[in-house]
Amino acid sequence: MRKETAFIIGFLVLTISTTIVIWTFALPNFKPVSFPQVASGVIDVGPMHRQRPLEADEVADVNKWLSTHKSGWGPLSRTPPSSGDSHVQLKDAQGKDVLTLTLWTGISAADWNATVFVESPDGSWVRTETFSNKDFAPLRMMVDRYPFKHSSFP
Repeated sequence: MRKETAFIIGFLVLTISTTIVIWTFALPNFKPVSFPQVASGVIDVGPMHRQRPLEADEVADVNKWLSTHKSGWGPLSRTPPSSGDSHVQLKDAQGKDVLTLTLWTGISAADWNATVFVESPDGSWVRTETFSNKDFAPLRMMVDRYPFKHSSFP
């Protein structure tokens, strides 16, 4: 085998194997996310972390919202400015924690407006997405449903 042929074969093996390794790690981030059906939940709102259970219409809204937003979720790529403005702990019909939604409504950091983190109960899986005001509106209504004292912008 000539030296040039060996070099070309080695180059092809290196580039193809590198591409396979990169796509092995990147491909799961391009797949639509499947969310479980939610039966109940608790929302934690505001700087004083006031908690209340989600009402039946809010649970239905969350299920509808999750079913229509399955794509576009990416891994956490930058450090958030805070722990979020609201947390929604979601449970299935057996009462087992299935998801945690962390919502940024613009209370703590304006550039994170309408951003949602979806996290598994054990924290091993986190996805994030920033939505338009129209798409984020059902979640914002859950946060704003009961008045609370908003903090100033930092």
